[in-house]
Amino acid sequence: MSAQRVAFLLLLLWPTLAAAQAPDFTGVDEAANALVTSGEIPGVVVLIGRGDEVLLHRAYGSRRLVPEPAPMMLTTIFDIASLTKPFGTTLAVMSLVERGAIKLDEPLGRYLREFRGRRFEAVTIRRILTHSAGFAAVPPNRAVAPRFPEAAWALARVPLEYPPGTGFQYSDTGFILLGEVVRRVSGERLDRYLEHVFFRPLDLRDTSFRPRDAVKSRVAPTDYANGHLLQGEANDGRARLLGGVAGHAGMFSTAADLARLCRMLLNGGTLDGQQYLKPETVALMWEPNPEGQATRTLGWDLSSPFSRTLGPFFPMGSVGHTGFTGTAVWLDPASRTYMIVLTNRVHPNGGGAEDIRELRLRIAGAVGAALFAGEPPQPAMTGADAPAADLPAETPAPLPVSAATPGRVRTGLDVVASQNFATFTGQSVGLVTNQTGVDVQGRRAIDLFAAAPGVRLRAIFSPEHGIAGEAITNVPNGRDPWTKRPIWSLYGSTLRPTREMLRGVSMLVFDMQDVGVRHYTYLTTLVYVMEEAARAGIPLVVLDRPNPITGSVVEGPLMDRDLQSFTGPHTVPIRVGLTIGEFARMVAAERKIPVALTVIPMAGWERRLWYDETGLPWVNPSPNIRSVTEALLYSGIGLLEAANLSVGRGTDTPFEVVGAPWIEPEGLVDALNRLELRGVRFEPVRFAPTADQYAQVQCGGVRLVVTDRNAIRPVTVALALARELRVRHRDEFRPENIQNLLVNRPTMWAFLSGQSLDRLLTWADADRSSFLNRRASYLMYR
Repeated sequence: MSAQRVAFLLLLLWPTLAAAQAPDFTGVDEAANALVTSGEIPGVVVLIGRGDEVLLHRAYGSRRLVPEPAPMMLTTIFDIASLTKPFGTTLAVMSLVERGAIKLDEPLGRYLREFRGRRFEAVTIRRILTHSAGFAAVPPNRAVAPRFPEAAWALARVPLEYPPGTGFQYSDTGFILLGEVVRRVSGERLDRYLEHVFFRPLDLRDTSFRPRDAVKSRVAPTDYANGHLLQGEANDGRARLLGGVAGHAGMFSTAADLARLCRMLLNGGTLDGQQYLKPETVALMWEPNPEGQATRTLGWDLSSPFSRTLGPFFPMGSVGHTGFTGTAVWLDPASRTYMIVLTNRVHPNGGGAEDIRELRLRIAGAVGAALFAGEPPQPAMTGADAPAADLPAETPAPLPVSAATPGRVRTGLDVVASQNFATFTGQSVGLVTNQTGVDVQGRRAIDLFAAAPGVRLRAIFSPEHGIAGEAITNVPNGRDPWTKRPIWSLYGSTLRPTREMLRGVSMLVFDMQDVGVRHYTYLTTLVYVMEEAARAGIPLVVLDRPNPITGSVVEGPLMDRDLQSFTGPHTVPIRVGLTIGEFARMVAAERKIPVALTVIPMAGWERRLWYDETGLPWVNPSPNIRSVTEALLYSGIGLLEAANLSVGRGTDTPFEVVGAPWIEPEGLVDALNRLELRGVRFEPVRFAPTADQYAQVQCGGVRLVVTDRNAIRPVTVALALARELRVRHRDEFRPENIQNLLVNRPTMWAFLSGQSLDRLLTWADADRSSFLNRRASYLMYR
């Protein structure tokens, strides 16, 4: 065939080839249309780009509902609210840093004389940009009402809320002050500086702080204030008090203008051949803050709690920001991809907070699946090929413990009790425990330590669900009625033991039964106790207990390391295959926590043993884990409860049933049973939970019957169930929140892009071998 003929055929086929390669953004349309049609938001504009290419730019719904409706347009101008921080104030500050006029690690007082003095020495420009400077989240209206420069004196009189550099608190106060820093350093007000340095040179025709009258008809109105509808005035009240120009809010823009800013930043500060920032300046701006948990960069969000609806669906290292009015932007520097979502969700009556969360979540999930889902690295073993047990790559030399005999296991508490608590003689003990901290006779660790000779029980610390394991909300501090010792809650106003709580404690002891699952929060409490013990210089002793669902099986994807949270404490799989003591050893070593850690091993335990084979008394570790079977199923089915499903909370069989009002049970059960998953059978069920999701509502669903607990892989079961629901109930099922606990991007992208179960399991198992190698050196039992 001639070259001309080939070229002609390619030309004819090009539309088909291009369409085949184009990303599928059906999920974006579904999410936007669903929330607009339901009336949950007035409208939305979405723009997705990669490099200089616009992949999608669409408008949905209305930009205005009152006083008369008007359709949303691609050119609609939005109040972008807190997007002012990264796209306005941060750009201005970084340009001045680049010119040497501002130094990131200089105190604020160098630039604002009102903040000179010892109290503000640690309040640096860097810490303000990363929201770690100690400022209040929101300044008092009376402090900003006089406007600058008088407002600076008023803000300097507002006390800091924590020592600078020791925490994170998203702060409008800090960025309001940065706006004034730009004015004093540059000699121009923030809006004028941005106009001549960035907006005009970048040809941003609709980006400003106070939109001119000629374009106000295209501005999407927000809420009512003082009896009139805000259109072209900042929705943020403090920005209005400051005259509409503020460092934290007040900018207006379009999706197209923001796309030009994104392209400039993703291209190393250059656009259309003109340089606005140096590449090294952009790179510096997006470096994670080394203080705290590295969840912010300079002016941008990385993986803080504010980014949970966006960051987990974009690659690690991506950055972005959200705005109160319903705006959001997320960028991935590695792929030069960006997503812009603009709404006026507060129009006309200030609502839509939960709705905009769902919109961001669904759109981010759809974009992530369309752009980043890839080919799995290797085939996975499923069904009959799945291993019955997961052995370490290397068998470690175990600590000297007695040989295992079913029914003869002794916990770390039993071991130290048999030694008359000699390890703790002369110590003032802080005991981290709950209702599961009992010995083989059912006696409380609290009482045993209180009565131990030469030992002083100074304080008790309780985790989620409280000291009795019955609470389902935040837990207050209290006092033990029998020993009269104070009980400090680590699931209330603080999740960590504070300096006050640790006063007088010379040794911390952790004795608590977990369930062998990453997203069970007792593991996180252990990590936080380790970190605070190290900070206070207090030794920590962990009294080891069995992994109730055996320590021989590892299942599920590893957590992406930047998605750490209270339900994701460390980069381990979902079913961890470790005892709580082994987990402590791994975390201390891998995170380099300088804690004096001692793990008291059990006697007589082997990895193959289930809890009901140990002879130890079963105590419900939490209200909805009432048996070994429920602990086992929780490792998989627990992933699904963040979605719009009941997982049986409020029934007699939590995690043994899954349902929703919109599920048709019989067809779902038939499809699941045809998969022939090992160790489980599915039965149709109808139930009405008395609490939690769908309380008092009749649900159809499935009952999970465990037929072989050694063979079942609960994470596989959960993924299979979720995938079948996605196929059968696309319009009703909202699976994006599964990522809250799955916290593994490749697996979630594969799921949302509709890949087969085998492919999902391949992604879930991708890092299995490397984890087994990591795990090997921390194992204490055969």
